[in-house]
Amino acid sequence: MNNEVIYAMGIMNYCSHDPACCLLKVKGKNLDIAYAEEGFLSRKKKSYQFPLRSMKYCLDRFDIKINDINVLMLDYMDIKRPLKTSNNYRLLVGDFIRSRLNIDITKIKFVTSHHYAHALTAFWPSPFEEAAVMVVDGLGSGQQTTSVFSFNAKGKSQLLFEQKGNGIGLLYTLITQKLGFSSGEEGKTMGLAPYGENVKKVKIDELNLKGFRSGCAIDYGHLLDRSPTAKLKVTLNRPKNKSDVYKDYFTKLAFELQKETEDSLTYLALQALRLTKKSNLCFAGGVALNCVANNKIQDLKEVEGFWVQPASGDSGIPIGLALAGLQEIGIDLNTLMTRENRDTLASAYSSDKNPLSSIVDKSVDKLLRENNVIIEKFNAQKIAESLSKKQIIALYTEGIEIGPRALGHRSFLADARSGEMKDLMNSKIKHREGYRPFAPMVLKSDFYRYFISSTNEHPYMMQAPKCTEYALNHVPAICHVDGTARVQTVTKVNGIVFDILSSYKENCGESVIINTSFNDNNEPIVFTKIDAICSFLRCNADILILNDLVIHRKRLVNIGELQRSALKLQKKIMDNFFDLSLKQLTSISKKTESKALSQFIHMNDKLSRSYRNERVIGNFIEFLLSRNYKRLLFVDDFHFILIRKLCEILGLKFEIICPQIKIVEDTIKIISELKADSDFALYNVSAYFHNNFTKSWFNSHETLNSFYDLSDKKLDQNFLLNNTSPDSFSSDFHHIKNTYEHRLDLTIEKFFTKLSNDNIKNN
Repeated sequence: MNNEVIYAMGIMNYCSHDPACCLLKVKGKNLDIAYAEEGFLSRKKKSYQFPLRSMKYCLDRFDIKINDINVLMLDYMDIKRPLKTSNNYRLLVGDFIRSRLNIDITKIKFVTSHHYAHALTAFWPSPFEEAAVMVVDGLGSGQQTTSVFSFNAKGKSQLLFEQKGNGIGLLYTLITQKLGFSSGEEGKTMGLAPYGENVKKVKIDELNLKGFRSGCAIDYGHLLDRSPTAKLKVTLNRPKNKSDVYKDYFTKLAFELQKETEDSLTYLALQALRLTKKSNLCFAGGVALNCVANNKIQDLKEVEGFWVQPASGDSGIPIGLALAGLQEIGIDLNTLMTRENRDTLASAYSSDKNPLSSIVDKSVDKLLRENNVIIEKFNAQKIAESLSKKQIIALYTEGIEIGPRALGHRSFLADARSGEMKDLMNSKIKHREGYRPFAPMVLKSDFYRYFISSTNEHPYMMQAPKCTEYALNHVPAICHVDGTARVQTVTKVNGIVFDILSSYKENCGESVIINTSFNDNNEPIVFTKIDAICSFLRCNADILILNDLVIHRKRLVNIGELQRSALKLQKKIMDNFFDLSLKQLTSISKKTESKALSQFIHMNDKLSRSYRNERVIGNFIEFLLSRNYKRLLFVDDFHFILIRKLCEILGLKFEIICPQIKIVEDTIKIISELKADSDFALYNVSAYFHNNFTKSWFNSHETLNSFYDLSDKKLDQNFLLNNTSPDSFSSDFHHIKNTYEHRLDLTIEKFFTKLSNDNIKNN
């Protein structure tokens, strides 16, 4: 390799609950990474925002402009194009911003698939020369749910299996929503699950959560419809209020779901090893965040080595996209990925020791000075003494975690020796559900004193091994109700938290403390110093550590005034950064009126609704009228009713249109029943029919005809029977909730009206 500097950027190309940006810099054999989640900078968790701020942040880290990058690698949903990667979804504010990016369009490229990007993040940071890579999530490109890759010693990859349609990730998300949580809050379901283990009087048997297994495929067609019309086909109770989730029915439901997840993932792990003929396994995708299931996989005797990507959800996708971008412009990853560079990718911390310091530090210093905040120098022994006295520490130290787990750089730390600390942390610090567990950090050298596992390598908090009897008795606050703990092992590489934990051990004899993310409930992990101050003041911790500085809450003179000033400063910094991001990276300016946004959204809303509804029903009528009536037609009950209704509306004779019709279940089990030279309208089964890895399961595949394509929405019964669209889009912008941008108090229309007015005033 020469010394030319190469930049590859990766961002997701459609709405993600965890938007982020990664920028890789390559010079010769040196690799450097800049990374940030959009929520870090917008202070909105699960934001579905376009990652404009994080793009600017990454560019600023390397002091370059957007057109200095060599490639911008995107993923896609159904179609490889910069805008509207799926015709099913209307374009919204984030898409409007993306359409105005100031970038040479020839630099935009598309990854092979969403799952391939996940696979790259799983293999290259791992310690293995070769491995099987398993990717499991809710939804990827072309309705992906599960993929198995093989990576050989030369770094070459091969996709060996791919499931499309429905999978365990989709099932977990849909039931999580039924429990009253939001998409992206599957961790709450996992935490609730152990409370249902011993519930006997509630039966969930009628749901039959167990999937049907065939090779690497696990089908849940009896429970749900696949994406893009993802919904449960079974009726479940919903909690009437938040406290209802503690009732036996819901805890039992969570338990049964978690058990099926563990069973399905251990099964898939064994299938992946068998298929690839490897003994090492890497794991990524949103489902890889299920630390309890991960521990089950780790303990399989067939698994020699196991590595889980700490940013395994969509927040990690930009890293894989940037790696794919390097491949796209001709860089051989096997040559580039020295052990040092692989370790760089494997680091759970960013290299930015003090994010946005140039625009934050002076303002923060002034804030503390004007509010007479007393500051002392960091001393590990004093902090350890405070911990032993049940004081809660808010720790902000160099480097921010990559991924959703706090690993000692943005953490709340607390004493674990009393079970009461868990309740205190949940109520006064995190303001969250009382059943949710707190994770421990432990000195790696003392791991086996507290935990039972086949390895003491747990640096990322991605597994939940069993606690020893000693741990249950001496550090009960970190032991969940099922006797497990989502543990992180700590060594010197973790920075000052190692010094704190070592001093704590000297002070009270234990090597374990509570470690949870430094943020309030429904807030992203703190990013900058001002975020840390605001969260500290809101969450009632006793001590704040800002790198080498320490602030004691009890020494603050006027907390109310300090908090108001801090929040005002935080908002000012956030607003200015977003305005600069728009100005520097897009063509949006004072000439951009809300009318342009209105037209953009309304046009695409009409197109999307037409594609989802009128197009599909029109195609179905054409399918029924143009088919050879002598061919047998397979349908499920749902489509049988629709055909009857269509015949009634259109004045058609059902007996003429469908002289040979058979009603079956829309699940993988009926594939073998589909006879040659027949047609079928089966939504879930169509995903297997259009999948190169499963189409051979059909008898005489080439003579069969499926109504649905992979990207089709399921026919809308309400639309047909009522002739209305249940998800029609209101034309009144003042009733649209602004879920995308940083001003949560503004409607979409007012957002850009304000932007125009502000720019006019400033010019």
